[in-house]
Amino acid sequence: MTLFHEVNNFLTEEEMEVVDNNILSDEFPWFYQNAATTSNFPFLSHVVYARETNENDDYLPLSNSPLASLVGPMVTRYCNTYLNRPLKQIYRSCLNLSNGWNLDYPFMEPHIDHTFDHYNLIVYLNDFNGPGGETLLFDKYLCDEMNKGHYNVDEYNQLSVLERIQPEKNKAVCFSGKIFHSMANFQSNERRVILVTTFI
Repeated sequence: MTLFHEVNNFLTEEEMEVVDNNILSDEFPWFYQNAATTSNFPFLSHVVYARETNENDDYLPLSNSPLASLVGPMVTRYCNTYLNRPLKQIYRSCLNLSNGWNLDYPFMEPHIDHTFDHYNLIVYLNDFNGPGGETLLFDKYLCDEMNKGHYNVDEYNQLSVLERIQPEKNKAVCFSGKIFHSMANFQSNERRVILVTTFI
């Protein structure tokens, strides 16, 4: 039994045009993020829907990004086509750009995005040759007895990688948001660009 669902060629031609001509262009607005979970792994991001959404919020989070009109239909299509149900709620969505880190750690800190039920949908937006850069799913799953949202670098011995998902342009991957996940480190200085959306 696999821990994730994978769809190749997920984006439409129109969506790919936005990716190639806008998101991957030299003019696209990226913003420095000092930390994902800790400051060990800074990256660049473009927030579409902010994270400040709670489980019981019944509204679409506010966005100041024009890409909101891209993300909503995309996640709706995934729900209708592959989950056979309508989209109920988007909790957060952002574009992330990483160039790797000159560190000895094999991956970023494993984490979850929220402490309530949700799905993670990752869409890989550019070709990435590696090595490294895979999305990693671990053998830790958020349960009622657990009160932590991530594992620090000195806790890596407490968990093991179960799945390594290769980043391939125009591939979508969806998995339970309760699975601790991360990204394999890489030191090639090659950019890795993804769209991450949490939803229910």
